[in-house]
Amino acid sequence: MTHLFPYRGRLAAVLLAFALSGSIHAATPAPDTIKVGDYQVQVATLGSGSYTVILEAGFGRDLGVWRNVAPALAKSAKVVAYSRAGHGKSDPRPEAPTIAARTGELEQLIAAAGLKPPFVLVGHSYGGFLIRSYAVRHPEQVAGMVFVDPSDERFNVELRKLDAAAVDKDSKLTEQFMPPKFHPELRSVQAVLDSGKLPFSGALPDVPVAVLTSVQKREQPQLFLETPAAVQVWRDLHERFFRNFSNGSHIVTAESGHNIHQEQPQLVVAAVEGVIAAAEGARVKRVREQARAELLRRVEQGGSDAEMVSAVEASGFGEADINRIGYELLGARKQPALAERLMKANASKFPTSDNVQDSYGEVLLAAGKPVEAKLQFMRAITLAEAQGKDARVLAGYRANLAKAEGAIAR
Repeated sequence: MTHLFPYRGRLAAVLLAFALSGSIHAATPAPDTIKVGDYQVQVATLGSGSYTVILEAGFGRDLGVWRNVAPALAKSAKVVAYSRAGHGKSDPRPEAPTIAARTGELEQLIAAAGLKPPFVLVGHSYGGFLIRSYAVRHPEQVAGMVFVDPSDERFNVELRKLDAAAVDKDSKLTEQFMPPKFHPELRSVQAVLDSGKLPFSGALPDVPVAVLTSVQKREQPQLFLETPAAVQVWRDLHERFFRNFSNGSHIVTAESGHNIHQEQPQLVVAAVEGVIAAAEGARVKRVREQARAELLRRVEQGGSDAEMVSAVEASGFGEADINRIGYELLGARKQPALAERLMKANASKFPTSDNVQDSYGEVLLAAGKPVEAKLQFMRAITLAEAQGKDARVLAGYRANLAKAEGAIAR
């Protein structure tokens, strides 16, 4: 049995752990229930922000497991924790609790609660399967994912290569100590683990990701999955899973067991915040790329000087950004006419920038227009002197002026 079961250590503590599962910390808004179709679902919503963090608990657990994580995340994001059907104060449902059904529950909750993307999905253990299922169905809504010691569908298959009898023993012990109401879902997931395949297909979105892995050593392992050999398999599978993504972090800890979010909540908080920061960076990059493409389109299309200045303004770029694009047009792209058109607009948009006036002069000089270039270099020098620029800057402008005068003399 893989780490679906969120209680490692003494099996005698298992039932007590279930009994102690509680609500989000009292210092935050108390969880409420909302109507989702014909059922009540227990939900806690905290904070606000551009990103909505959805917390998906491990097998058999309710939203209370996030009590040490949700308040900290709510300082900079909207955070939503909920209890799946039949957990906490959420109504049970008659349908079989499969991964597909659980994913459907999340879809219905998001619609009923009016939650809007972008979403950062956080899943612990079995919750990792569920956020993967949701992300495959709705990749366009997902900005990032955090996997907290996630279950891996190949874990049992790999462990059986080491000791099949021990794996079977673990599975029987897990079911023995699991409350009966969870047995149907347990058997559903066991079928996945036996096959080594999830009941859905499709690529996950290549978004920022964090994977947190527990490699805590047990002095006296009570389950085969707690032995050093099994823990190494667990770590290797997490590393293999992480390699599916191009941006993120894999955090390995020996300081906590399977419940990293409860034993080292600061690691989970930092991981989520890092994913949000990376997602925001990716968003800004996309916006800039789109603005750049639109600016180049308008420059290539041409138009009046006023229209070119308008294009520069609409791009949202600063003078230095426009300069860089202009030099790229002049050099790498070998489009001097477009470079001149863009740099002229930049000089009009930023008439008091000595650097912009000098740059426009360089483009004019490269275009074989030394007289116009000379005027630009003279403007740059006048502005730089008035603004008290240092001697090195002025020396560069004067050198350019000399080049223009030399070209005129020839």
